[in-house]
Amino acid sequence: MAVGCLAALAGIATIPAMAQMQETVPIGSIHPTGKVKRADLPTLAKISLDDAMKDAQAKVPGTVIGADLKMKQGSLLYAIKIVSANKTIVGIEIDAGDGKVLEMGKG
Repeated sequence: MAVGCLAALAGIATIPAMAQMQETVPIGSIHPTGKVKRADLPTLAKISLDDAMKDAQAKVPGTVIGADLKMKQGSLLYAIKIVSANKTIVGIEIDAGDGKVLEMGKG
């Protein structure tokens, strides 16, 4: 029984470590290294803010009410907020390198 309990505890102990590993895996195509100043982010992006907003609106038609270029999980991305046709706010993360949608959800 003690072995079973130790195995169960060992399994529980690895869950937070696995969650931390998942959080640090880069999600986009641009992965700046070292200390990057926020003011330098636009020079690292391969697509413009306008293109990112167009890509987001192609996925969710509506009005853009917010946009930000930021680092998340080691990747450079645009965070776009859109008010959709049915009046819900949707947050969309667009890869700053290739314009692909990385994540989407109610925002």
